[in-house]
Amino acid sequence: MNSIVIDKDIELDNIDYSVYNIKKDTKVVINIDKKSSNCVFNLDENAYLVINKIYNEKEIEEEITINLNGINSRVDYNFSTLTYDDQKYVITINHNNKYTVSNVINHGVVKNDSKLIFEVNSKVDKGNSGSILKQESKIIVMSKNNSMIKPNLFINEYDVDAVHAATIGRFSKEDLFYLKTKGIDEKSSLELLIKGFLNGHIGR
Repeated sequence: MNSIVIDKDIELDNIDYSVYNIKKDTKVVINIDKKSSNCVFNLDENAYLVINKIYNEKEIEEEITINLNGINSRVDYNFSTLTYDDQKYVITINHNNKYTVSNVINHGVVKNDSKLIFEVNSKVDKGNSGSILKQESKIIVMSKNNSMIKPNLFINEYDVDAVHAATIGRFSKEDLFYLKTKGIDEKSSLELLIKGFLNGHIGR
């Protein structure tokens, strides 16, 4: 596997390596707008990783693993996808030390009768106290619902703050009605709602 060591603050566009080793006291921001390869991130003490991903791709099956190896290491993972084909994303975050933090937000809009799967695995072993785990995954379906969210928390430690939210649904009729009262036709209203839903949480 090709790998890279990052030991200074940096902002990157897209993923070019299979393994990223982020050293102590380093902040890395990665902005991704196209399909990337499966990869692993290893974070040392006080390392901070921000991943902002926006996809408009065809069929995808992608896996990302993030190892919070150092004390006080943190990841913010912000992802949005607009899909017309079947897609599956597996995000695994291993809290391998104390006081580690993970925030995972996934938003997806599914057109046609496609299937979108978000599987988020957050893991804390015994002894890694003071860790914070947050998951939020939402899928908006525009047709038949074949999609699935798997918000998995594997925790073997009492002293943690762990929450997750998983929602699959449609845009509300009230939101559409409100936009129509402003003179916006239904097609344009849906486009506005999709854009806001997909872009609202991406920190670019």
